[in-house]
Amino acid sequence: MAESKIIKWGIIGPGEIANHFARSFPADDGCELVAVAGRTPAKTEAFAERWGIPRVYASDAELAANFDIDAVYIATPTSAHVPNILACLNAGKHVLCEKTITMNVAQLDECVADARKNNVILAEGLTSVYEPVMPFMKKKIAAGEYGKIQFITVTCGSDKPYDASNRYFSPKLGGGAIFDIGCYAIGFANYFMTSYPTSVKSDGFICDTGVDLKSSYLLRNEQDELASVIIGLRGKTEKIGIISCENAFVRIEQFIRAHKATVIFPDGRTEIYDFPVSQLEAEVKALNSDIRAGRLECTLCSVDLSRSVLAVMGSAREQWGYQFEFEKGSE
Repeated sequence: MAESKIIKWGIIGPGEIANHFARSFPADDGCELVAVAGRTPAKTEAFAERWGIPRVYASDAELAANFDIDAVYIATPTSAHVPNILACLNAGKHVLCEKTITMNVAQLDECVADARKNNVILAEGLTSVYEPVMPFMKKKIAAGEYGKIQFITVTCGSDKPYDASNRYFSPKLGGGAIFDIGCYAIGFANYFMTSYPTSVKSDGFICDTGVDLKSSYLLRNEQDELASVIIGLRGKTEKIGIISCENAFVRIEQFIRAHKATVIFPDGRTEIYDFPVSQLEAEVKALNSDIRAGRLECTLCSVDLSRSVLAVMGSAREQWGYQFEFEKGSE
C-alpha cells in the first residue's frame, strides 16, 4: 500500500462500543471512516448521520463487497464475530475485531487461516495492550531490569446491574464475566509472562441466566512463573495488575486503559512512568501503521496472544463444564 493512500475504514455493528470507536477515530492519521453496516436500518442510519459516515449497509456481506474499503472494525456481540470476520477477510479486508475475538481457539484458527490465505491482518481490539505504557513496561521487564518474574497478580471486578436481558448476562450473546472482562485480565498475565501458560487451574460460578458471574485462575508456564487472576461482574474493584520480579515489583493501575506504571524497589525507591491514554484511537493507528508497512500481523496484539488467552479461557470453561449452545460443533 502506498504511503500516501488514505486508509478507508468501515464498522459492522453500530452499538455502544462502535460509538466510542467513531468518537475516537483518528482522522488525522491518514484514514477515513466511510461505511457502517447494521441489522436495524433506522439505528444504522442514525449512527451514520451522527458521525458523518457516507455509506450505510444492511449486512456484513454488503459492506465487505465494497472494494473501496480497506479495513473493518467489528463491534457486534462475541457470538456473531466469526461470520462477520470471515465475510471481511474473504473480501480482502483487514479486520480489527472487538474483544473477545472469538469464543474459542478453533474459531480463531479458522479465521487466522483465512486471513493468511487472503494476505490481510486480523487483530483483536484488546484495548489494554495498545496503550503505550504496556509495551514500554513489557520491554523493560523482558530485558531483566527488575530481575526474573516470580508471579503476577490481576484483579478485575465490574459492577454490572443484574439484568437477564442485558448482553452481559445473556448466554445467547456469549455473555458472562469471562468474555466481558476475562480476556483483559488473563491477557494482562499472558502478555507479561515470559511464555504463555501451560497449566491452568480455575473455578467459576454460574448464575441463573446460565453465564459465569465470577471466576478465578491460577496459571503456570514453563519458566515456573505463576499468575493469579480473579474477575467478576457484581463486585467493583480497581483494575490492578502487579508483576512481581526478583528485584522490584511493577504496579499498573486501571490496566484496561492503562496510563501509569509504578516500580517499587525493596529499599522503598520508586520509578513512575506516565503516558497518555489512547484507547480505541491507538488501535486504529496501530493497524494503520501495520497496513502501510505491508505487515500481515498486528505488531502490538498478535494472534498468538489472542490464542493464548482463548486457550486459558477454554481450559477454564472445560473445568467448569461451561459451554454455550451455539458453540457446539464449532470446537
